[in-house]
Amino acid sequence: MNLIALALMLAATLCWGADQTIGKLAVKRMSVSVFNALRPTFVAPLAIIFAFSTNSLSYPGAFLTAIAILAGVISWCVACELYFYLLKRGAVHKILPIGNSHPVWGVFAAILFLGEEVIFFIFVSAALVIIGAYFLAQKEQETGRWKRMVPLALLVALMWGAVIVLNKFCLNEGVKVGTLLTIEVISAAVACNIVMGIHQIRAGIKLDKKGVWLSFLSGFLGFFIGHVLYLSALGIEKASVLAPINGAVIPFGFLLSILLVRERPSKKAILGMVIVFTGVFLATI
Repeated sequence: MNLIALALMLAATLCWGADQTIGKLAVKRMSVSVFNALRPTFVAPLAIIFAFSTNSLSYPGAFLTAIAILAGVISWCVACELYFYLLKRGAVHKILPIGNSHPVWGVFAAILFLGEEVIFFIFVSAALVIIGAYFLAQKEQETGRWKRMVPLALLVALMWGAVIVLNKFCLNEGVKVGTLLTIEVISAAVACNIVMGIHQIRAGIKLDKKGVWLSFLSGFLGFFIGHVLYLSALGIEKASVLAPINGAVIPFGFLLSILLVRERPSKKAILGMVIVFTGVFLATI
């Protein structure tokens, strides 16, 4: 593996772990739809400035623009709406490992749709992710509602895994990092604001000052810094090689859920996290 790509991906996963944990703190103070609308809206001007400053803003054509828009809407609107809905109602240390198992599904998608080489341990990895999810789903002091959240968290992982392939396809076709980032952020901002308008049309938009700042910090780390690092790595290494490195967000986020959110994972939850992370790690072999 290219060492520069590895360093970029590890830095990106640290940003994403912080982004999701900070997001948990934000959605405690405001609705999920408002939070998700604020993040890409804040970041859109930064993405445009980045694209102009790096001379990487250009029109890639109607088809590739449509693919980039689809990636932005799926990843940062549909998946994030569902993911932070689950985070608002569940523990970070349980939701985060399952939702961030997307690298495994990203490898499957890269093999199926990009024709990349089959990795021997990929099927073992998928099995370990499912087993780890089972341990994370074990009922302790939580209501039975939690078990119903597990397949939804896996659905988030599948969506994020599919977007890895969409991003790699765009980069392979010559779309520049700044262009891809700008299109995805703007499309996500538009979609998320539409969702917010629909959800809040009766109750009105309620903002919390600290929640707004947390939303900005979450978006800056996740949408801007993390995604710039990620797309830069994806531009110099294969998707099937990089996708599993995304799994580093699992231990990073798990640790941050303890340090920032003050959660206390059970032994079963720790075991589940380790199994999921092992599954993701094996996919790199």
